[in-house]
Amino acid sequence: MAENNIEYLLGIDGGGTKTEFLLTDLNKNEINRVVLGTSNPINIGIKNSKSILTQGIYQTCEGLNYEKISVFAGLAGGNSKNVKSEIHRFLNGFGFGAYANGSDTDSTLKAALKGKNGVAVIMGTGIIALAILDKKTHRTGGWGYMIDKGGSGFCLGSDALNAAFEFLDGRGGSELIYSLVKEHTDKPLADSITDIYSGGAAYVASFAPIIFEAYKKGDKVAESILDRNVCEAAKTIKRGYEFSKNKVVICGGLCRQKEILKQFLIKYLGEDFPLEFMNGTAVEGAITLAESNIRK
Repeated sequence: MAENNIEYLLGIDGGGTKTEFLLTDLNKNEINRVVLGTSNPINIGIKNSKSILTQGIYQTCEGLNYEKISVFAGLAGGNSKNVKSEIHRFLNGFGFGAYANGSDTDSTLKAALKGKNGVAVIMGTGIIALAILDKKTHRTGGWGYMIDKGGSGFCLGSDALNAAFEFLDGRGGSELIYSLVKEHTDKPLADSITDIYSGGAAYVASFAPIIFEAYKKGDKVAESILDRNVCEAAKTIKRGYEFSKNKVVICGGLCRQKEILKQFLIKYLGEDFPLEFMNGTAVEGAITLAESNIRK
């Protein structure tokens, strides 16, 4: 590797819903930023994951000499043995001056905790709590949308769909959520089934903001859905805190609704719980890890 020639840092953060590419100079001044769809190889397959990564790298680094770039790619599911080695070989093919890869949680931990003790709780498409104590890591959750229930974008999106279809059937649900879901699909609900099932976890998670929107408009079903999901999330958070006994930082896409989330989290965690919401994005952690490639 030609670490001495490095002039640029490229961070890649690939979550369950989107993949963010950030290019900076060595002082971490932003040069270019690109956001594409999910690159999670577990959900979309390694071939499709590589396709997204290739597109993003080309767009973000257009016109640059790749030998002058150090990159870190953190992908959801990226630390499983086969995926990690496959993505490592893939990055090698670009001719980067330095490169490394791992999980999107690596990027988030670096951005949220900055190498210190604490708990990073990622509430994105999925949910996971990663507690760090003296460089030891304890994991709670993060087993995927088929297993983890409550507190994730997928679960909120699934609950939104459930409330919409319950109303359609006359089984209860919420008329407001039904209207918002129908607007999101841009077609009659009965005609959206193929899209929902073929779209996978990322598409289902895209309905999560509807719950927050309905809650802001006073919808009681939305309030109940939020309460139930945050109750489950609080169990994950508490388990992580038991391991580290340090601050807890909430990260991920649901942070966009931090004012609402905070109300419900305080209900289950208490006013004095050491809770924070992450400033910035996980891709900034990937930039720091790209920088560490040339400091090793």
